[in-house]
Amino acid sequence: MKRFIFITLLLTLIIVSGCTKFLDVKPAGKLIPEKGDVASFDKLLNNDYTLTGGYSNNNNGCRLNYLTDDIEMSNNQANYFWVSSFPNLDSYFAYIYKTPYYNPTEPDLYTWWMDFYRAIEYFNVCIDGINNVRTANEEQLANETIAQAKVARAYLFFNLALIYGPVYDPNGTNDFRTIPMRTQSDVLAPMEDLSTNGEIFKQVLKDIHSSLSVIPEIVASPSRFGKVATLAFLADYHLFTQKYDSVALYANQALTLAAAQKGGIDNLFYDYNKFTWADAGVVTDPNKKNASTINTSQGSDALTANYHREMLLYRKCANPPGSSYAYPSQSFLNLFNNSQDLRREYFFFEYNGYRTIQSGVTYDDGRRILNYQTKMARTSGFSYPELLLLRAEGRARTNDLTGAVADINLLRKFRMKPGFTPFSSSNKDEVIQEVLNERRRELPVGSQKRFLDLKRLVLEKGKPWCKESINHVVNGTSYTAEVNSDYFRMPIQNDVILKNPHWGLQVETRPWSSQK
Repeated sequence: MKRFIFITLLLTLIIVSGCTKFLDVKPAGKLIPEKGDVASFDKLLNNDYTLTGGYSNNNNGCRLNYLTDDIEMSNNQANYFWVSSFPNLDSYFAYIYKTPYYNPTEPDLYTWWMDFYRAIEYFNVCIDGINNVRTANEEQLANETIAQAKVARAYLFFNLALIYGPVYDPNGTNDFRTIPMRTQSDVLAPMEDLSTNGEIFKQVLKDIHSSLSVIPEIVASPSRFGKVATLAFLADYHLFTQKYDSVALYANQALTLAAAQKGGIDNLFYDYNKFTWADAGVVTDPNKKNASTINTSQGSDALTANYHREMLLYRKCANPPGSSYAYPSQSFLNLFNNSQDLRREYFFFEYNGYRTIQSGVTYDDGRRILNYQTKMARTSGFSYPELLLLRAEGRARTNDLTGAVADINLLRKFRMKPGFTPFSSSNKDEVIQEVLNERRRELPVGSQKRFLDLKRLVLEKGKPWCKESINHVVNGTSYTAEVNSDYFRMPIQNDVILKNPHWGLQVETRPWSSQK
């Protein structure tokens, strides 16, 4: 009884602190009715606090993005935008690999707590609450809801392990003590010890497999894990364990089920050839692209809605850097065929770059290619294009090159102008490289995805897709960091370490200053 009181108290506090409705799923009645039934806890999964996990700061930016090769800064941006008073200077420090990136004496509320452990607490409350009130009449709903909560929690543990831990090596010991796997909702229960990356991966796999048989095939919105999203997660998990036959298997199962649900595989994608600019003036004045939205004839859902047709699992996604922050890197832009690829037309196009006046002197970057992916709702979870590319990579790596090439060209049918040049190759490395190129084109700049890909691919030394280090240049000075190093591992902040002395971690004592 005492345990349930703690759960109820915690849940009440969470609801009072902020519970908003998400998508088209509206909680009915009280989330904590007097009888405390399973349906009440099921509705808790509709709370938008459960949709975090994008590793974002208070301005919805992502420090991880600045470590990668997807963006580059101009000297003007570095000198005049990223000033010492800027509240998110940690992103600039990440770009130049100046550690510690974030002031270690300040709490990391927006990432450690709001993006991860707050959501984990919701899932724990849901699981424990249901187990305390379930009845025989509610058995199916109880099992389905617990399965959704367990997989959603596992997804956060998985990302935490890859962000806060070192590179996961399928052939290594993976014994680095990374983060606590909090599985209790009781606020007075002792905090768990740190788990190793190996332990986290083992538990994540266990939670996914134990949930697969009961998790519902149909869910009310992409905010919740259904069977398709769970299979996609399982395929994504095995990218990091390098079990590529499992990647192909589970991605194919997910696509097959999704296609059956949506009336055919073509219905999982937007055909960019059917896009039009809402502002017809774009035809005569390309500058109007900047302010114009995009129309689509495929369904009534707005492209910016979090439930649009390509959204498989919605999780908050940090924004791509705007014109003041950084630009798409040249290596990233080089991936696009300017004359054929409609992603270049709608999401990466020329506009005025960063401009400022300092002491009467104008510093102007002129016309630059900017990132406008915010014209379409993005996710740090899963999209159907990413799912297709999961299958393509699994196929390519297991020598089903014909299948992988077919997947590449299926996606290009929706992304390229008519008459595009189909991809063709019988060379395994070339096919894998092109799958990874398509993956980089599709994944949202701003999310954790490229950061995680760099870490998994660094183990494949000698392959063209392996980047052992990333280099950034500011004002003629070169800054380089090894991907398989602590530069690509986020530390736990001092305030969390001090509250958990049983972990045996040392606080960060290196000085941090906002002075550049």
